[in-house]
Amino acid sequence: MAASQRTSVRDDVADLLMAQPALPRNSNGALPPAVPEEARPFLHALLNAPGWAVGFLDRELHLRWGNDALAALTGEPLSHQLGRSVAELWPVLAPALLPVCERALAGETIQGFTVTGEPDSTSDGRRIHLRISLLPAVSGGVQAGLTLLLQDDTERMEELVQLREAETRLKTLVDLSCDGYLLHDGITVLEASRGSASLLGCLPEELVDQPLFRFLAPESRQAAQDAYRTQQEMPYELTILRYGEVRVPIQVLAREVTFRGQKACLWALWDITGKKAAEEAATRAEYLREQLLGVVGHDLRTPLNTIMLGLSALQHEGKLEERQTRQLTIMSNAARRMERMIHELLDFTRARLAGGIPVTPTPMSLGPVLERVVEEYRLAHPEYPILPVTEGDLAGHWDEARLAQLLDNLLQNALRHSLANTSIGLSVKGEPGGVTLVVLNKGPLLQPEEREAIFEPFRRGKRPAGEGLGLGLFIAKQIAEAHGGRISVESAIERGTSFKVWLPRRGSR
Repeated sequence: MAASQRTSVRDDVADLLMAQPALPRNSNGALPPAVPEEARPFLHALLNAPGWAVGFLDRELHLRWGNDALAALTGEPLSHQLGRSVAELWPVLAPALLPVCERALAGETIQGFTVTGEPDSTSDGRRIHLRISLLPAVSGGVQAGLTLLLQDDTERMEELVQLREAETRLKTLVDLSCDGYLLHDGITVLEASRGSASLLGCLPEELVDQPLFRFLAPESRQAAQDAYRTQQEMPYELTILRYGEVRVPIQVLAREVTFRGQKACLWALWDITGKKAAEEAATRAEYLREQLLGVVGHDLRTPLNTIMLGLSALQHEGKLEERQTRQLTIMSNAARRMERMIHELLDFTRARLAGGIPVTPTPMSLGPVLERVVEEYRLAHPEYPILPVTEGDLAGHWDEARLAQLLDNLLQNALRHSLANTSIGLSVKGEPGGVTLVVLNKGPLLQPEEREAIFEPFRRGKRPAGEGLGLGLFIAKQIAEAHGGRISVESAIERGTSFKVWLPRRGSR
């Protein structure tokens, strides 16, 4: 077919579409005989385009012709629909559709008008959505009716509703998982959540299209710019300005996202004001405690040594009455307890500041240390029998003074918690890889929660009569670990409470 012939056919089709009365009513919706033969394929294809329902209405809004899609949309054979009015064909849609048809009859072209039916519009209770276009059909300069184009938009609208619901759920999830979020392009705020607006003391709409740096403290602007430029994804900290002046520390987790087809940066925000305050308070408390312990540990030693030397000199004079001698003995014991506490404070300070108690290992045997410490306790506490048991090779590479201190602390703890007139078990066993030392007492059972925290500093247990600062077991643990060993506790009704220390023959440090 020549090009001029094809143009003529398209013009004929256009004339037929607009001149709707030229398509007389028929019973089955077939094209009328007046349509030229050569135009029929084009017109049939056009009128049955997928997704579009096409019909022709006269001035009384009765259906004069419809395609297959229109018949499928209404759910009735086309032969039953021809000649019926819009109100009869679509009673649910009629209230919204009729006013639009009147506007089209008045000469207005209606394009893409959305009509929504009630939830019972379909058999499965779904709400139906239609997009409608109405074109005035003119024949011989006279308004003859309307060309009706309908498209079922229900599926797209339902997907849109589901998408909006998913977006709402996602925003809610973000609000629950962080304190807020901001979307920006490095310069301008593109989107903001209610949480982020609350952090800044404004409304979300007051943030959008505003310069990002307007809401950042001056000291954080360069850090924010560097993080955006390098696409940093690890959490980092910034300071924002609430109400434009109040500084609020925040933590930011950033990710690159797409916003309206362009690359953008999504900030998840957390208010860390409480965390910062707690950290500062802990730092101040730790500093003050270390200062206090340092002063107590160092500055009290000189006057205490003077007191102890004076007491020793008085005891050795031999010219005192019995009552005075007993009083000096009590004072001397109190001074030794004070000296012990000062040493514990010094060790605690060293452990905290230096990352552990320093030790100087040399070749030695545990046997003589064990005998010396046990003899001292037998003389000081004859009411608590100590039953030492040794087995195997007790030689190793250790700090002798520190191991004596470890054993002394464990025996002090056992004496403090033992029942009256009960013995204290002490065993040392040499093994191929090291030595195991066990101190056992028959005191009250330790509860599981106590066992977890018993080696923490300043733990004095539940017995109010206990002496000391509660540093003995902490220091014992530090000494064992300084030699590359370990310490543990077990407590059972049948056996009692035992502290077990394992020491390698040559420590790792």
